[in-house]
Amino acid sequence: MADIIEFLEARIAEDEAAAGQLEESGSGHPVQRTSFGISPFSAGRVLAECAAKRRILGNVPLVTDIPSQMGGTSEYVLMCLASVYSWHPDYQEGWTITD
Repeated sequence: MADIIEFLEARIAEDEAAAGQLEESGSGHPVQRTSFGISPFSAGRVLAECAAKRRILGNVPLVTDIPSQMGGTSEYVLMCLASVYSWHPDYQEGWTITD
């Protein structure tokens, strides 16, 4: 699991850096509220998502307490998070979820 955690930490850091650059350039909108909640097209939303992912990674051992048909809930959760980055050259095919 260490490889996938390192992979996710690196992708989260890249997302945070990109969102920070958008904010600094003025092209990243602050968190915007819409009738549906926070705008999905804002640097603030990306940063909030990164913080949520970091909380998940920080609590991976706790996730194993959740009953799962998959057997390894922590691994499944990490694979779900990693699937967003399946285009990345460091993504490993063994992380692919087959439902």
